[in-house]
Amino acid sequence: MEPYQLSNFEIALSHTLTTRTASQGIGTLGEKSLHAVLKRYYQPDESLHERKVGRMTVDAVLSDGSLLEIQTRGFSSLRKKLPLLLSCSKVHLIAPVVQKKWLCWMDPYTGEVVSRRRSPKQYFPIDLSRELSYIRQFLTHPQLTVHFPLLEAEEYRLLDGWGNEGKRGSTRYERIPIALLDEWVMTCPTDYRALFPENLPQHFTVKDLEKAARISNMCAYSAAAIFRELGLIAEIGKQGRAKIYERI
Repeated sequence: MEPYQLSNFEIALSHTLTTRTASQGIGTLGEKSLHAVLKRYYQPDESLHERKVGRMTVDAVLSDGSLLEIQTRGFSSLRKKLPLLLSCSKVHLIAPVVQKKWLCWMDPYTGEVVSRRRSPKQYFPIDLSRELSYIRQFLTHPQLTVHFPLLEAEEYRLLDGWGNEGKRGSTRYERIPIALLDEWVMTCPTDYRALFPENLPQHFTVKDLEKAARISNMCAYSAAAIFRELGLIAEIGKQGRAKIYERI
């Protein structure tokens, strides 16, 4: 698969959103816009979309015969699917990261966008650790390549929650990509060193990882489990009840 191309992404974005808006409208289809744009970007030939591989359906087949699987949420479903796909061919798993997010709040009754603001947090592939932990045993498989396209996107949410004008517990309606900012490609275990935060010390605890990466405690535990599985860290002792890890 060729490195990411901004012009190709813009073409895929324009074509997909124009087609979907003209047909049924954004957010009304079973396949969400983020998934649809990425599928057309990685495989422009729509005749190779949604192909059967045994009793499984993959998002697309690439020109070299490898399989394309795009996962925007719920990685637990891959635990049964990935072994079967990997036994058949090389697999490119696309795990998008919305690095820059614009929050667009919608009236749940009229569909009107009542506000739009930039989220102050920047997201990175390590933020997907809780999902990736479901498939960590496959990340060392020589047939698997994981792609992390870093995106700028608008996230549309309905004001149907509680507190703070209905924002808490609100429903995410749609995510629409705006731009492809970068892409991280993981072809072997050592490539995952790129997920380490720059300020992570050589010896660290899960709490240190949590602070360095600015992620939740559960996400940090998942990240540590992934790094152990990949052979990138080793447990070397304890600090009270906390395990101390060393970067290898």
